[in-house]
Amino acid sequence: MERIGECHKAEYGCEPAVAASVPGRFHLLGEHTWFAGGNTLSMAIDFRLFISISPRDDSGYRVFSVRTGERKKISASNLKYRKEDRWVNSLKAVIASFVEYGEDVPGLNITVLSEIPPDSGFGNPNAMKVGMALVLRRFLCAGRRGKMQDKTLISILERANTHFLNTHTHRADIFCALYSKKGYCIKTDYRNNSYEVSSFPTNSYSIVLVDSKVPRILAREELDLRIQECIRAYEIVRASKDVPADFSAMDEASLNEIPGIPESVRRRAAFILNEATRVDDALRLLKKKDYAGFSKAVLHSHEGLRDHFEISCPEIDWIVKRVQEFIIPEKPDLICSRLTGRGFGGCAYAVMRSDNFSGFVSKLEDYERIFGFKPSFYTVTPSAAAVIL
Repeated sequence: MERIGECHKAEYGCEPAVAASVPGRFHLLGEHTWFAGGNTLSMAIDFRLFISISPRDDSGYRVFSVRTGERKKISASNLKYRKEDRWVNSLKAVIASFVEYGEDVPGLNITVLSEIPPDSGFGNPNAMKVGMALVLRRFLCAGRRGKMQDKTLISILERANTHFLNTHTHRADIFCALYSKKGYCIKTDYRNNSYEVSSFPTNSYSIVLVDSKVPRILAREELDLRIQECIRAYEIVRASKDVPADFSAMDEASLNEIPGIPESVRRRAAFILNEATRVDDALRLLKKKDYAGFSKAVLHSHEGLRDHFEISCPEIDWIVKRVQEFIIPEKPDLICSRLTGRGFGGCAYAVMRSDNFSGFVSKLEDYERIFGFKPSFYTVTPSAAAVIL
């Protein structure tokens, strides 16, 4: 609270009325299965975003980013998406969604201080939205008898994503920010709209996030195309009279028997089906402390992203392969790596024995020589959920 408070006071000349801290995140498995009711396994990380607000005398909004020094003015009468507003659209989306819900949101000073590496795919926009929603809820509900329930807050955040930002709900991101526990990973169940936490081993293990630095100019568009192809296949499959009522019971063999699906789309849909099952299997293995089994599930997931969903790239595959070189077959252990996020570059995560970490960093020294990009890497630990400070 101290640093965000100091930054807010230096910018606006007053103490913040409310401040919040929200973790970054990455996805271990399943982040591309939401539309088919699949589950997602995620982890909040100890890089956090801080956000603070204080009331203004007018109806406008002033936004200040400590990291970049950027300042923006937002009109209360023009809460619309504008491409040139970039990251500020995340804040506008939440404010607009609160207004649509019926809340009278007054003019505000807003300060954002993020430790989450920018453009890394570690959940900076989501942390900003969740943080804005939390401070608004606390500020607007102060003195009221009834508190806004989490269910309502989640609906407001999902509406901000779907109606303002024109994307999907990002429920796994929201649940990860709101309900994670230190030392745990979290599964989001899209079928039941629920979550489950499970401990993740940290003693003797290192969790590393590697940013490949491969430019991802078309990553969003290409991933959207993959998803739309899978949704089209999903709709074709669901229209078949032989498909079970519970689509999660569908398997790849049944998919292969249904005509009318192009082969490339069939491969991608098969990945979605297998991944949806793999998340539950991986969590079961993790709970049993079958770390070698969990590691194999992660590897198979990456192979599916590479060969069937086709969103990986040589640079990410190289990073994943280097982690696998630490596997000793006669000594099964928790050693795994996988692409995480949108793909077409971006990031991979790696989990390994801590005594392998320096060796892995040494291997990364060859990456720039081979590919021409200098990777960034971050060691992280499973973090606690968002809190009001």
